[in-house]
Amino acid sequence: MMRLPFFLSMQSCPRRCIYCHQGEITGVFDIPSPEHVEAAAASATRPAEVCFFGGSFTCLPPNRQKAYLDGVLKAPRGSTVRLSTHPECLSPAVLALLASYPVSMIELGISSLDDHVLSMCNRGYSGAVALSALESVLDAGFHGGAQMMIGLPGQSEESSFDDLRRLGAARKGRPLTIRIYPCLVLKNTPLEELYRKGGYVPLDVDRAALWSGRLLILARELGIPVQRVGLQESATLGRSIVAGPHHPAFGELARAAELAFSLAAGSSSGPWQVPRKAMSLLTGHRQYGLRLLACRTGLSPEETARRVVFAGNTETNGKFPDERGIDGTLSWE
Repeated sequence: MMRLPFFLSMQSCPRRCIYCHQGEITGVFDIPSPEHVEAAAASATRPAEVCFFGGSFTCLPPNRQKAYLDGVLKAPRGSTVRLSTHPECLSPAVLALLASYPVSMIELGISSLDDHVLSMCNRGYSGAVALSALESVLDAGFHGGAQMMIGLPGQSEESSFDDLRRLGAARKGRPLTIRIYPCLVLKNTPLEELYRKGGYVPLDVDRAALWSGRLLILARELGIPVQRVGLQESATLGRSIVAGPHHPAFGELARAAELAFSLAAGSSSGPWQVPRKAMSLLTGHRQYGLRLLACRTGLSPEETARRVVFAGNTETNGKFPDERGIDGTLSWE
């Protein structure tokens, strides 16, 4: 199914979160009108997933929500709608309105379920409120989505793992997917001011990738699919980052960490059977996954490479490129 994305940057958000500047993240500053959405939907030649990202869709006035959704109905039969919104803007009336349209997924910007973290980020609600909102989405029969973040002010790794466990408990076998985003310090945000005053220390790329890798393992254990790790790259995003774990292939680093952790947990000495399609997770980005696996097992990178066997019984024989980690060092714990 083709995708038609529309970005409603900062539209109807109840408040300004400490880290947020959606225009800088997406590179989209002009808000599409309902007429623009209708024209794009009508021009689709096959069923499409129409996506409303950014902003808080259900915080828009009801007539504005309806105008956007009516425009979607011009798309070919079989088209669906995905939208993201704020946990405070979901009521029985809102959910009833959405149920009258082909809405397939409702994603909530949960960020965290830790009340201390939420307060520091100016989210304006408690973890219990966010969890209740997600449960109302699932109870209404929608596919739920939760957009989680790591490295937020006041947040620990264990706090985020607890968040994910709470999401897993609320799911109760119903369809739920998550996204994982590292917190970045962007220009013209309250977080930038806090960072420059020394009140916030962002993650580096290594720590963020390892943290995300552990979350991916836990999500797999809980049976929760992860749709995306890391922000979508854009020219404006790169220009607006002041500090934080920015990498153009952050998701691949996180999944490489997930693979290395999983292999090391299964055996501390190998041999390790790895699907050939996952080869790049070990060999890519200057052997990030391979060298992490070596650090986790205490073996040398050369010996680690010799003990990796890809699908089809083709051994690597240690013939990985002779490159070091993403910053030229091995600093993992």
